[in-house]
Amino acid sequence: MKFSFLALFIIIVFYAGCDENMETQRGTPEKVKDSAVYFFERSKENTLSTEEKLFFVNQFLAHVKDDHDPLVLKVLSQKIYLHNTMRQYDSSLYYTDELIKFSKVQEDTLYLAKGYYRKSKIFSYLSDLEESFKNAIESKKYYLAVGDSSQVGKRLVEMAIAQGRLGDYSGSQESATESLLYLDHKKDSLYLSGAYNRIAISYRGQELYDDAIKEYENALKFVASGKDSIVVLTNIANVRMDQKEFNSAIEIFTSIARKKGANSTKIKARIIDNLAYTRWLQNPGANVLAELEEALKIRLKNDDMEGLQASYAHLSDFFRPVNNALAVEYAKRYLDISTAYKNPEGRIRALEKLIHLAAPNESQLYAGQYTLLNDSLNTARLRVKNAFAKIKYDYSREEQQKLKYKTEKERTELLLKKEKTENLVLFMVVIGIGTISYLWYTLRKTREEARIARERQEAIYTTEIRLSKRVHDELANGVYHIMAQLGTGTPDKDILDKLEKIYMMTRDISRENTGVDTGARFPEELTSMLGSYSSGDTRIVILGLEDVSWQKVSIEKKVNLHRVLQELMTNMKKHSKATHVAITFSETAEKLKITYSDNGVGIPSGMLKYGNGLRNTENRILFVKGSITFDIEKGFRAEVQLPY
Repeated sequence: MKFSFLALFIIIVFYAGCDENMETQRGTPEKVKDSAVYFFERSKENTLSTEEKLFFVNQFLAHVKDDHDPLVLKVLSQKIYLHNTMRQYDSSLYYTDELIKFSKVQEDTLYLAKGYYRKSKIFSYLSDLEESFKNAIESKKYYLAVGDSSQVGKRLVEMAIAQGRLGDYSGSQESATESLLYLDHKKDSLYLSGAYNRIAISYRGQELYDDAIKEYENALKFVASGKDSIVVLTNIANVRMDQKEFNSAIEIFTSIARKKGANSTKIKARIIDNLAYTRWLQNPGANVLAELEEALKIRLKNDDMEGLQASYAHLSDFFRPVNNALAVEYAKRYLDISTAYKNPEGRIRALEKLIHLAAPNESQLYAGQYTLLNDSLNTARLRVKNAFAKIKYDYSREEQQKLKYKTEKERTELLLKKEKTENLVLFMVVIGIGTISYLWYTLRKTREEARIARERQEAIYTTEIRLSKRVHDELANGVYHIMAQLGTGTPDKDILDKLEKIYMMTRDISRENTGVDTGARFPEELTSMLGSYSSGDTRIVILGLEDVSWQKVSIEKKVNLHRVLQELMTNMKKHSKATHVAITFSETAEKLKITYSDNGVGIPSGMLKYGNGLRNTENRILFVKGSITFDIEKGFRAEVQLPY
């Protein structure tokens, strides 16, 4: 441990040496110059600037002799706080790790809890929500150990905020609800308001608007200031906007403008922007551009990063129906400011706007960015869910262990229970053997049936290829030979045209039934097939195909998926008169989802029910244990789901 302090000393002494003159100017007495206690006392003086306090903190750490000195933990915590106020987060993280390390050395659970709390806050400032959540969990665990229920409740609220910003609404709601068990109604009113506010946000994210309003009203009961009430009232107004109750939303925003706390420039800009945007949603013809631009000007002047995101989003929406170029420009600014602010939710919303607004080549790039970011968020969200589930499981298991061995009587009962359990296990083994035998027989039978079905499908596939070859080699080439012979004389032009039409039809049939490469080139072949239907009149957009784990898709499913999409594209080409076609690929751990949609004339309901082509697509998908649904409300839409 002496080596740890030596490393700490080397890092700090350089900083201390740079401020050598500061010590002389303050007239530090020579007798106490080397006293760590002296520097500690000086660091607490309220009249000093942050830099001066940091100087004395560094001097203390450079002069302290004993790594078990309890003042070390207190000073390290103070040093982290000072670096945070100066936004020196790299230094803060380093000394947070030092605080955690020395807390473990001194076996001080309280400062261990504080160390993880400090670390959680730093990652929150850095917008690293996943790390912030993990360290909040650790802090909560140690505050539970020391019995500080208030701090436990506060950490739960912070966990809920991180979960909500990652889109884990159910987990966020659970953490916020649990915090209500620990927070004191008098001392922790600010966090209580935050907990109810977070529960309401979770309900809003799940579109449970009435429940959200109720929880926001609970949050209002615990707000500590007019400024805090403005935040909650703004959230209520936003829910009313979601419900399209625009008059109610406008009334709330107007009442906010009359409140005492509404005189700050930041809140003033928010009110102007929200009122204008709500009026425009209510009446798209309303002239609110001046108000939207006024709010933007205020936010630019005050460097209000969060407010700027809202302004750019609203201006993009406003210009979308009247000036696409400006709508794109504001959407790009929204993306840039969300990226700089490290707001993944804002980036997602900005990319969604750009995918719909930008030119086709740019739209594809934004779609790729959207997919990558969305996948990253889903991964982080899953890790947070797993961490939350684990801490719940560990805590539950620990509590159960405490209860099991609380008294000698319970130990005796445990032994009796163990004996009963052994008997039960023996019984279950017998039942299990019987069950396994039955399952083995059923599985074997199922596999045999699947093998027969697979062989039947392979035979169909082989027949398709054989017929395709014969159509091409025999019929198509024969027709072509006749055309060549007729071309040497002066035959009727109408006969030649009809023969050429027959040749083209046989060539198309051959092409549609040719073999499918189900190996590594399958994505490329599928893309080529889909793209071949593009023309000057029809634009084909393919999203997410390259991101699919095709190695998880069986050969049978690849072949049938290729045929189904080919049938849908052929149907589009022949009947739909579509100008835009979109094919989207997405996947979960269990299944692959493909969505086809076009803006064509749709399909009559009778054809949807009885048409051979669509019936064949349905049979193919059902054969590989998938599902397919059709929607002919506007244009034509089909959704295919294939299990892995």
